[in-house]
Amino acid sequence: MTSIAVIRAQVENKIPGALTPYQRIEGQRIPTGVASLDAATGGIPRGALTQICAAGNASVGRTTVLVSTMAQLTRRQECCAWIDATDAFDPASAAAAGVDLSHLLWVRCDRSRRLKPLEQAFKAADVLVQNGGFGLITLDLGSIDEPSLRKVPLTTWFRFARVMEKMPTALVVLTSYPAAKSCAGMTLSLADSQDTWVNPGDIHHARMFSHVCSGIEMEIRTRKPVSSERPRFRATPVWA
Repeated sequence: MTSIAVIRAQVENKIPGALTPYQRIEGQRIPTGVASLDAATGGIPRGALTQICAAGNASVGRTTVLVSTMAQLTRRQECCAWIDATDAFDPASAAAAGVDLSHLLWVRCDRSRRLKPLEQAFKAADVLVQNGGFGLITLDLGSIDEPSLRKVPLTTWFRFARVMEKMPTALVVLTSYPAAKSCAGMTLSLADSQDTWVNPGDIHHARMFSHVCSGIEMEIRTRKPVSSERPRFRATPVWA
């Protein structure tokens, strides 16, 4: 009987490195501008797929993190792209938060077309990733229902993750749950949020949203072993 060592030697002789465990190369990171998050993660990794998750349509600061990151990049004259599957992005609020809209490509998926918004979003992501030129590409699937996301095959996420490794771009997916699983270089799950409302003073029957404080559960696969931490951050609304 042929030993495992002999089989390994034969395979490695024909395909060098075929049986060597894959090691993800850690590249540069983009600061988010959120101090507690940057201190824990170093920022959003380039050359990797990152997923930021929050259950349902909960307001936990998921979009705030990405808008803040885009503001950091566009100030440095880097271009960003936002693929909007459900027409949820508000460019006026993004501009008020410091995003230079002249360096932002906003891709809006059209529900009236033959392809469903989820399919349009992935096709748009394919085109942008393959052509390059962006510091950050955001794929906003945050309002897509979980059953639809679960139909996306894992091979789709794996393909995006492998393509990103060759590029100086960060691909960030906003989802309701960790759909990309182990294909993501970093996973941020936002939960345990605490909303704060204030009375404006001159209007006694009304309250205004002040800020939200959210907890983050992190998994970072660009480190060995997988790292898991739970920082908190505060998100304050910017009224456009």
